[in-house]
Amino acid sequence: MRVELLCTGDELVTGLTTDTNSPYLEARLFELGIKVTRVVLVGDVREDITGALKEAAHRADVVIVSGGLGPTADDFTAECAAAAAGVPLVEDTRTLQFLRERARKQGRELLPNVARMALVPQGSEVVLNPVGAAPLFIVRMGGCQLFFLPGVPREYRALVDGEVLPRVREELEKRPGRTYRAFRLLRTVGIPESVLDARVTPLAAAHPRVVFGFRTHAPENQLKLMAEAPSQSEADAALAAAEKAARQELGLAVYGADGDTYPVVLAKLLTEAKATLSLAESCTGGLIAAQLTGVSGASNFLLGGAVVYTEPMKTAWAGVPPELLATYGAVSRPVAVAMAEGIRAACGTTHGLSVTGFAGPTGGTPEDPVGTVYCALAAEGAPTRCERFSIAGDRDLVRLFAASYALELLRERLLTPPSAP
Repeated sequence: MRVELLCTGDELVTGLTTDTNSPYLEARLFELGIKVTRVVLVGDVREDITGALKEAAHRADVVIVSGGLGPTADDFTAECAAAAAGVPLVEDTRTLQFLRERARKQGRELLPNVARMALVPQGSEVVLNPVGAAPLFIVRMGGCQLFFLPGVPREYRALVDGEVLPRVREELEKRPGRTYRAFRLLRTVGIPESVLDARVTPLAAAHPRVVFGFRTHAPENQLKLMAEAPSQSEADAALAAAEKAARQELGLAVYGADGDTYPVVLAKLLTEAKATLSLAESCTGGLIAAQLTGVSGASNFLLGGAVVYTEPMKTAWAGVPPELLATYGAVSRPVAVAMAEGIRAACGTTHGLSVTGFAGPTGGTPEDPVGTVYCALAAEGAPTRCERFSIAGDRDLVRLFAASYALELLRERLLTPPSAP
């Protein structure tokens, strides 16, 4: 099945808005075993949208269109759809009644421009919007089925999940001789993409039904595994074998799979261990705390922290002795250790995590240039661990990887049995 995506709007082609709908749908379709063949962005020009619709319908079995269904003057995707299909626009009575009732509940009259959203190409199948105003409508052009959705991400996703994907799945299952696919995304940290490739590529020969792919989403690198086979059971078995081999090769570098996120995985480990954490952040400026508090229930394990951005605050809040700062400097192994131990003592937690470094673009020394970061982990009943990292990139990238490296010290500790050396 050939599937194409068509996204309309000047905001997409001028850089004012990033297209987040397409990646969402691409991932969901891939779960069905469908790889999108083309994604097209078109500005708010009637002739361009109409032409793009005709071209996509000629190439594809399914085209999913987003944007241009609202009440404003630049919303004319429905007109273009009618022109491409060679039919007039007609008023959908059920949609008009829905819009009237929606306006009444909001305490206002239905405006003419809002009522325009009830106009759809003649012969369309119309589905009311469960979380917004503009409906989904479905048009058939020759052998192609075109789905037209509003571009607002919340509305788009609700209609994709509730209406589009079930219909695409049903159509897919009707097709004889189809290829079945199974997919897994393994998420790794602390291993560069080139190293990941070098370690995993030799596995491909033993798993001919699985395609190995790679994606970087800083600070992690991801391994994509897609199995193809004549039946779903064969695809699932091939995927399971390849995943097992990849996990054995990569070990602790794999922190999760598919929809897992690093903070959620770490929160689960802390919760299961009944462990608590405190933070002393310098160059990351609270980035670690922000990541962890994005997880519901973070108060169960994150008791507190401090952004100790200056030397006086390192002393006042993290208990770093002034003489240590004077002797070694704020960006140093002894100070990182003192920060971790000091914040753990101040907060009374199982673990204390610290990070200090030169994020740039200024600062640094010949021994510790810009990009140098020290991360330390103080743990109950264990010697404090401190690591030095050299991070290449701009200020934002240095801070992002510094937070990741610090948290990885904690994850490794939580995954190490207490009896291990």
